[in-house]
Amino acid sequence: MAFPFLPIGLVLLFLGIMFIIISAFSGAFKGKVDIAAGGFIGPIPFGFFSSPGMFWIWLIIFAAFLLIWFIFFRLSRGF
Repeated sequence: MAFPFLPIGLVLLFLGIMFIIISAFSGAFKGKVDIAAGGFIGPIPFGFFSSPGMFWIWLIIFAAFLLIWFIFFRLSRGF
């Protein structure tokens, strides 16, 4: 039985877009918006942050993606 990766991916994509929209509108009314941007170039992570708090949020998200990648890598090799 195949694991339903497509529906899970679509739900995560939709949730990510909704979080971006909600945070953009809620932060704009407060007058202060913190931003963070990050990604990977090959195996090397990079990021740009407007506050130390955003760095820690990015670091937690990066660690979660790294853990997910290790799990999928292990599953694809068949244990």
